[in-house]
Amino acid sequence: MRKITKSRFRYLWSFLLGCTLMVFALKVNLCAQQEEDVLLRALKDELARSVDQLQLKDMEKPYYIEYMAEETEMFSTRAVFGAVVNSSSVKSRYLSVGVRVGDYNFDNSGFMSQRLMYSSSGFRPLVIDDDYAVLRKDIWLATDSAYKQSLEQLAGKRSLLKTKVETEQIPDFSREEPVKFMSPRQSFEFNKSKWEKLVRTLSEIFKEFPAIYNSGVNFSVRMTNRYFVNSEGTVVRQPFTLYLLNAHASTQAQDGMPLKHFVPFLGTSREALPSEKEMKTAVRKMAEELTALTSAPVLEEYFGPVLVTGEAATEIFAQTIAPQLSGDRPLLMDQRGRAVMMPERNLSNRLNRRVLPSFFTVVDDPTQTSYEKHSIIGAYKIDDQGVPAQPVTLIENGILKTLLMSRRPRKDIPRSNGHARNQSFLSPNAHYSNLFVKATESRSFSELKQELIDLCKDEGLSYGLIVTKLDNRSFSPRDFLGAAGTTQARTRKETVTDPLLMHKVYVEDGREELVRGLRVEELSVRMLRDIVAAGNDYYVNNLLSRGNIPTSVIAPSLLFEEIELSTPQGPQQKPALLRHPFFSRK
Repeated sequence: MRKITKSRFRYLWSFLLGCTLMVFALKVNLCAQQEEDVLLRALKDELARSVDQLQLKDMEKPYYIEYMAEETEMFSTRAVFGAVVNSSSVKSRYLSVGVRVGDYNFDNSGFMSQRLMYSSSGFRPLVIDDDYAVLRKDIWLATDSAYKQSLEQLAGKRSLLKTKVETEQIPDFSREEPVKFMSPRQSFEFNKSKWEKLVRTLSEIFKEFPAIYNSGVNFSVRMTNRYFVNSEGTVVRQPFTLYLLNAHASTQAQDGMPLKHFVPFLGTSREALPSEKEMKTAVRKMAEELTALTSAPVLEEYFGPVLVTGEAATEIFAQTIAPQLSGDRPLLMDQRGRAVMMPERNLSNRLNRRVLPSFFTVVDDPTQTSYEKHSIIGAYKIDDQGVPAQPVTLIENGILKTLLMSRRPRKDIPRSNGHARNQSFLSPNAHYSNLFVKATESRSFSELKQELIDLCKDEGLSYGLIVTKLDNRSFSPRDFLGAAGTTQARTRKETVTDPLLMHKVYVEDGREELVRGLRVEELSVRMLRDIVAAGNDYYVNNLLSRGNIPTSVIAPSLLFEEIELSTPQGPQQKPALLRHPFFSRK
């Protein structure tokens, strides 16, 4: 056996002592981090107290309580024509409280009356300081108010249902396994001057385009630590960061027609956004396209084949079928003492029936963070009711197989599939995340264009249309009001937003010509069944849906056999009498 010398013994002793101290330091640091999360501790402690003690005399005790808290830090800045207009930082905390009285089969949820419609008793701001006592006070008051409203809601629901014959009993709340998911709490770090410089540089590009009246570049970064705890034992801490940069511009043609264009960049990190060089190229291209539109010929009307490509194809799915994939049951409304079930605004009556051509399959997958090296923003680990995210095949070979579900069951789908998402602190509803539209039969762009021409020939048309960009409801700042018909009353049938970029394709030689002036008369979910063909290209569109929910749609180009477009009616404002002052000096 090898003899251990005194010096070697000292070395081993020092090494072991060092390792012990390192492990101890790590444990102390971890415990310190846990102790520093005062908000989580306050939520858990007040939840435990409410579960144990919250009950009005002779009234029902809550069977379920949940807290969702968002701790958000945001920086935003805006530049116009090379100058920063405003720049601000905001820190906030908000709490949403859900209290259910009754039981899983029948509780106060799913009911609304005029008295309760505008109530926000379970939602309130929280103190932004890590003051445990004040946080507990705020949570206590919000819980107390939400409990009292829940009792009133349950009494109203029971009273109303006495006059209604129940045909079937569907549980009001599904039973789900509790989850513990604790991601590290993120801190807000960014270089303010760097982003101000970037928006200043991008907005300065518009100095090269005299035909553009208004322009600007908006940037915001929002870092959120979201907390969710409930009385079933679920504890979640989930951070999320969103970067949004939007360059926009508007102007008028010589005939007074308002025109606009925009290019957004969204990502969950700076690395997910394009480089500064790529952004400059995209903004300059957008300005060139808007300038070209001012002198493009106007089409009065069109009824025939249309090829929808790129971003416009994803917008069609985002604006038509995606919002109707929710499986949430409608609310029961008290209308002057009469029980009225609100109409379903989804595709529930189309289950196991065809909603798309047989060569389409649609999957919603919140577990994916990228698609072919493109970052997508709809991903999350745990939904806003504490249920793990999971991929769902919604449409298979054109047949609608199922719907997106929260914890509000329906007869044919009794469990959540992890798609409950909050819309600005309203009650969580089933909502899409990353919507993948896949075509099993696809063609190249040149093949789709040729088929467009062939369809036009069959109908005796001299040209067809290619639409490459539609308006987006998420990116319509006040600068654009009045542009592209947005102020005109919408009395048309169900349809998508107006085309911003479209080209005439001449049958005789296939050449393309930029045109303007048309809007879609009707493009509904029903019309998606009549898509003739799909492309082998896939465009990734990161966008904010209604309620500012981060989502992504990945879809191929689409060829429609017939779409009707027409010119907006009504007077148009005359163009400006004088030139832009910056360009009039030259």
